Amino acid sequence: MALTDDLTRRDRATAALDLDNASDTTLLASVASVVSEPRAQVADSFVLHAPLELAARAALLPFVATSARDTARRRIAEIAPSYEAFADPVAPPARLDFDSLETAAAHLADAISGGDLDTVDAVAAWLGEHGRPSRLRSLLAEPVVDRLAAAAHAPIFLYLLPRVAPRGELPGTLLRPLARELARHPDWKIEWCRAESDDHVAPPRPGDLFEALASTPHLGIPGSEFIYPLMHQVDRPDIATLLTPATSGHGSERPTEREYLSRCARELLRAAAASMLTEPPDHAPYGWSHCLTMTQAALGIAADCADATVAVRVAATFVAGFRAALARRPLVATFTPAAAPRGDLRAALHDGPGAAAATVWHAPPHSTGMIATALATHAATHHDAHLVKYTLACLDAAAWDRTAARLYLAAAAALGGWWAQPDHAAVD
Repeated sequence: MALTDDLTRRDRATAALDLDNASDTTLLASVASVVSEPRAQVADSFVLHAPLELAARAALLPFVATSARDTARRRIAEIAPSYEAFADPVAPPARLDFDSLETAAAHLADAISGGDLDTVDAVAAWLGEHGRPSRLRSLLAEPVVDRLAAAAHAPIFLYLLPRVAPRGELPGTLLRPLARELARHPDWKIEWCRAESDDHVAPPRPGDLFEALASTPHLGIPGSEFIYPLMHQVDRPDIATLLTPATSGHGSERPTEREYLSRCARELLRAAAASMLTEPPDHAPYGWSHCLTMTQAALGIAADCADATVAVRVAATFVAGFRAALARRPLVATFTPAAAPRGDLRAALHDGPGAAAATVWHAPPHSTGMIATALATHAATHHDAHLVKYTLACLDAAAWDRTAARLYLAAAAALGGWWAQPDHAAVD
């Protein structure tokens, strides 16, 4: 398809949504109806991210400055025509029927494991039509949490969907394209995370997991920066030996699951955010952004897994995998910005990652709300799905881990500053 034809098609489709009169709910439902249909061609990064981008943009919309809402809504509308232009949709799935959601979820897991794309699509369509978002998370977290196909992004979908569709504002059928991509590579999994733990060992102490991540050996990029090779590279005995004691959820003094998950989440998410802030920015948009978003999602669905320890180990593998391949500097718990801060965050974003992060770090305490609005607005009006996902993840982490809130907000500002540079601007 010629570029001019593509743009014409996009303009027609966007105009058909009648943005001036459509409510947010109508807009999201209209885009979701398109994105729910898998494409016949193997998904590229945009198509794979489309359901996640839609959910993340929906979650950010309430935080966007009023003056920028129209632009943010237009970004949402543009997802549909871009998705349609990628390739034709697959044939409509076969109509199946199941006696329960549990039965359907078991069939979906079996079909994914068998690499049966058409059956996966048919079962995912039924599940999406019959299961509420929170129910889909509880049913599917266990069979997908350790899978690396679909760029290991299925947990992000399960983490985000219930948040933005508690009453079905976004349909569960958005599961279809991601489930289909999972089935393309059913053998891509993290193996070590399901190893049995010693129930007789003492639980790890606070800081043990962060220290284990700091000790991850530098292995370099294994020929590709895609998710599977990065994570497969650290799925090996020496890394497992390093991370297993620090991720143990068992032991003679076992904490409650909530205490266990909170401790691990604090250490893992702080390590991910620190990596964005202290590492050179060349891997910021696709490496260090995924280091946080993938980790947070695995932790976010951990309570829905049969054993939360498995999800924690998946999350630890993500941080270890990115650091082993991409890190050039030691992992440290402190962040000391070198750049002089600039008072106006919107202007500082255009000065680059360092200046933007420093501006947030040194901002007065009462400005946190304004910072969140500025970051959300910058991301929601930007074209890049990774910036949208990452900014949302940082805002969520800051709201949950208030002691380290400034760390996460500075990390979001750093990525926003990277994308604000002229060399990284996309042609719209």
